[in-house]
Amino acid sequence: MNPAPSARPAAPYRLMFVMGLVIIGLIWALIYYARDEWALHGDREDDDIDVPSLVEHDDDGLTSVKLTAAAQSASGIEFSQPLSVRTGSEREALAAVLDLEPLFALRGQRQEAQAEAARLAAQLAHAERERERVQALYNDDRNVSERVLQAARSQAEQDRGALLAARARSDGIHSRLVQGWGRFAEPDASATLERLAQRRSSLVAVALRGSGDAPPQMQLRLPDGDEAITAQRVGPAPRSLAQAAGETWLYLTERALPSGTRLAARGIQGSELLHLVPNSAVVWYAGLPWIYVRDDDEPDTFSRQALPAESQRPDGWLAPKLEDDARVVTRGAQLLLSEELKHTLADENDD
Repeated sequence: MNPAPSARPAAPYRLMFVMGLVIIGLIWALIYYARDEWALHGDREDDDIDVPSLVEHDDDGLTSVKLTAAAQSASGIEFSQPLSVRTGSEREALAAVLDLEPLFALRGQRQEAQAEAARLAAQLAHAERERERVQALYNDDRNVSERVLQAARSQAEQDRGALLAARARSDGIHSRLVQGWGRFAEPDASATLERLAQRRSSLVAVALRGSGDAPPQMQLRLPDGDEAITAQRVGPAPRSLAQAAGETWLYLTERALPSGTRLAARGIQGSELLHLVPNSAVVWYAGLPWIYVRDDDEPDTFSRQALPAESQRPDGWLAPKLEDDARVVTRGAQLLLSEELKHTLADENDD
């Protein structure tokens, strides 16, 4: 007996079912054996941990490096305050130590004249009171004679004339002081005169050629010595103290020198005060000199600052933009630059 025709199509469906199971098994096997590879990729993503940067950028685009005090000590970073120097044109001149005996003699004469004027002023005041008293008695029924009244009036006029003469003499001596010694005639020069009188300083006349103000400070040298003697400017010298052709200025030295000593003077004429940093503080980057500066308000922050290429001197570099309280890194500047560039390049690679 032949089988029923409806049972024959079942074989292809079974084959397709078995093939589906095989495919599903292969997919799960692929997933199973590839699990380590997927986990490796996942670990790589987790390894990208953000490391805090030591470099910061402000709103103006300036870059700074932050280091704690411990990191600064471990890195051997040292810093110091730059020197303040005055820039300008150098001036050389001849100088001579002045003999101050005439100055002190005139001041002594003036003090005597002032004391005499004060005594006569008191005497005049007494004579005026006596004249007024005698005048009152005379007006009261002639209680004193007219001769006594005339004598009182005469004494008062005599004392007034003597006072005027003493004051004129005092003014004349003062004029001689002003003409001969300038500002040393004024009362505010007493402290300077005391130093001169005690032989703790000397007054030097410096003859400068050309125009312009004299340097505020001069370095004086003896003809046979290399030691520099610092002298501070006092003011222009009176005509009577002129030492040579040109304008003569008075300077006060830090120590006493023999009168009449001839000196060579050298100073810088200029009003701009700049900071001088040592050569060890300078690092080069992109063909330019740079320094790292630390502000006292932020002791952990170091900012890089450019120097003018023409500001180099034999004893260092002039830094025109430094604040008065700034500290300059004198050792370890190259390390700070390397740290800054390392983080800068890392940021660029991330971009």
